[in-house]
Amino acid sequence: MGDLLPETHWASYALGLGERVRAIRLMRGLSQLRLAELAGVSRSLISNIERNDYNARAADPTLSTLYRLARALQVPPATLLPGAGEAVVPRYRLRGAVASLEPIAFSWPSEPEDTARFEQAYLQHGAPGGNPRFEPAE
Repeated sequence: MGDLLPETHWASYALGLGERVRAIRLMRGLSQLRLAELAGVSRSLISNIERNDYNARAADPTLSTLYRLARALQVPPATLLPGAGEAVVPRYRLRGAVASLEPIAFSWPSEPEDTARFEQAYLQHGAPGGNPRFEPAE
C-alpha cells in the first residue's frame, strides 16, 4: 500500500526531529557516541537523524528508536516529535505552526532536572548506563 503523501512531505518533520534530538543531546552534555551507547543504536544513526539524512533520503527512524532516544535523553517521547500537539500538515513549520483544535496537554520541562546536564562521569564512553545523575544546579 503506497503512501498517500509524497516522501518530501515528511522531510520537514524529520528535520524538526533531528533538531530536537541534537538540542537535547547537547543540553544534556552527551556526545553522539555516548547517546548511541545509552540508546543501544549506532553513532551513525544518531548522526543521520540529526542531519536528516539517510542514504540521500529524509531520516525515518522506527518507533523503537524514538523511544530508545527518549529513554537515553530522559525526556518524554513527545518531546522529540515536532508538532506533537498539532494537526499534521503538508509541511511542518519550524516556527509558528498552526495549533490543532484539540491540543495535547503536554508540559515539558516541568522539573529542574528535565533540562539539567548529566553528571560528568555518566557522559564518558563506556560508563555504566542506568539512571543518570545530574550536575548540581548553579
